[in-house]
Amino acid sequence: MKKYQWVIASIVFVTLAQLLLRLAMQGNSTLFSFIWLTSGAVEIYYLLLGLISYVLSLFSWVQALRHLSLSHAYPLLSISYILVWASSFLLPSEQQLLSWQAVLGLGFIVSGVCLIVSVRSK
Repeated sequence: MKKYQWVIASIVFVTLAQLLLRLAMQGNSTLFSFIWLTSGAVEIYYLLLGLISYVLSLFSWVQALRHLSLSHAYPLLSISYILVWASSFLLPSEQQLLSWQAVLGLGFIVSGVCLIVSVRSK
């Protein structure tokens, strides 16, 4: 289990980064305009925290690759798609209806990850 801790950390950080970047872009149509960058808006902090989360995810990923093969670790990153999708319901602007197509797609992702990891483990 210890060798998977870095993969889990990378997944958590990249999920957090996606959510923070979405929060940073809510209601902002002019990315990186001088006025927006100097306004002191809370979105700037979301942007910076999102970028820091990506850096932490990258660091975690590099550490994960020291302990796992790429062919084993990479499919596990697909879990972040599920976490981002599920977590997006917590954001005010992302309130949407749950569709059977989305659930089916998530099921395919989970099934694929399980298949790949189980084949690699044998």
